[in-house]
Amino acid sequence: MTWDVHAPYKEESRKIVWEVAPYLRGRGLDIGAGDFKVLPHVISVDNMSHAKFGFRSKPDIVCDASVLDVFAGQSMDFVYSSHTLEHIEDYTTAIKEWWRIVKQGGYLILYLPDEDEYPKCGQPGANPDHKWDVSYDKLLAAMDPLKGWDLVDFQKRNQDDEYSLLFIFKKTGAAKHIFSFKNSKPEKTACVVRYGAYGDLMQSSSVLAALKVDGYHVTLFSSLPGASVVTEDPNIDNLVLFDKDQVPNANLIDFWRHQKSKFTKLVNLSESVEGTLLAMPGRTLHFYPPALRHSFMNRNYTQMQHELAGVPYVLRTKFYATDDEKEWAVKQRKKCGAGPVVLWSLAGSSVHKTWAGLDSVLATFMLDMPTCTVVLVGGPECVILEQGWENEKRIIKTSGKWSIRETLSFSAQCDLIIGPETGVMNAAACEPVPKIVFLSHSTEENLTRDWTNTISLYGKGTKCAGRGSDEAPACHMMHYGWDVCARDEETGTAQCQKDITVAEVWSAITTALHLPP
Repeated sequence: MTWDVHAPYKEESRKIVWEVAPYLRGRGLDIGAGDFKVLPHVISVDNMSHAKFGFRSKPDIVCDASVLDVFAGQSMDFVYSSHTLEHIEDYTTAIKEWWRIVKQGGYLILYLPDEDEYPKCGQPGANPDHKWDVSYDKLLAAMDPLKGWDLVDFQKRNQDDEYSLLFIFKKTGAAKHIFSFKNSKPEKTACVVRYGAYGDLMQSSSVLAALKVDGYHVTLFSSLPGASVVTEDPNIDNLVLFDKDQVPNANLIDFWRHQKSKFTKLVNLSESVEGTLLAMPGRTLHFYPPALRHSFMNRNYTQMQHELAGVPYVLRTKFYATDDEKEWAVKQRKKCGAGPVVLWSLAGSSVHKTWAGLDSVLATFMLDMPTCTVVLVGGPECVILEQGWENEKRIIKTSGKWSIRETLSFSAQCDLIIGPETGVMNAAACEPVPKIVFLSHSTEENLTRDWTNTISLYGKGTKCAGRGSDEAPACHMMHYGWDVCARDEETGTAQCQKDITVAEVWSAITTALHLPP
């Protein structure tokens, strides 16, 4: 028995919070939260009977744990409860009620005192308010009548100050129950942590592939929308998505430390580029002289991530389209006719990631290449960049219409891809299709050094806070506005993008498409 009456009091949820945090995504309940809500975003539910123990917290919802009619059926992504169910005499009815409000694909997480590790009801030291003694068999018997679940994890936790059982059920709706926690565990496991935009996730795909080649079972911790570009990656065995602030920033170190203990290898790619090879506003490197900052940060992004992961560097960046996505892309290509098709990625996630001379080059395409089709892609904010071409049938405007996965699937059907430092360009890094990249805060060494069939352009002679008087070929800075990014007043784009001339771009296009100069 691990329970000790003399042990100092500690809220039970504190013992388990980083273990269950990956399952607490979306909207959900902490039933019987007491004085400690498992995570800040969770809705706490309690009947306030704990007030007699001197607890002062007030739950978000005050009600009986067995009667949750304030919540609609299948309205919650998860229901979590720690050391509460043992206080409910009719616990089977309570479980049924909790299960009712869990969405399909959602989780019921129960952390309960183990009758083998804690005094049984009526024994010395037992909580007099406990109504029954919890065991694996009793809990499974209560869950058995409920339709369709997978017991994805079960743990008998009797180390240190724990004396409990952990059950994590996933609502499947299947005809039979599944016990996937019993599946054999792989010998080598790696957890890769990578949040970020589409380009960040595409760069990490090379690391994932290298880990898989090295024999690892790979789990990726990530977030949407960035992770949408890797959902079909065969090198990911388990994709765990997190919402923004699901684990508060102040607690990330504790969370990662706990996760590290669960895997053979934990590869944390957070700030592997941003903050390390791209200076963050307000941090010391942001204020370095341009040439000095360049000397520190002119390293290849993807190679750096491989080195962090401890795997050999071979660039394997790849977007994996489904068969349906490939079929859709082929149909879209047929609509464009027999001539060359150019995909133009209009803008990235920062203010400096759009090129100033778009309209001039589009006009040249239309005049000099009568069979060419140009497909403009981007998010809803890029619609404004498409204006003026509404009556030109050979310029197909898809900003805000195509999803990122549709765009990346279609890129494989094109004869040329053009754009700034975006996820679209990163996804095509290893593809044979010719690419023209407008570099801004990165150098060729940083980004495109090892890309296939790629022409990299950057502004020459640029004067700005990040590059000084053209003292470095890139500023190596993160930009969240125009504070330290010089804006060209005529075009409204970053000065470094204005300094890439139309003549340079058209020359690159003729080279990429093997056209006469």
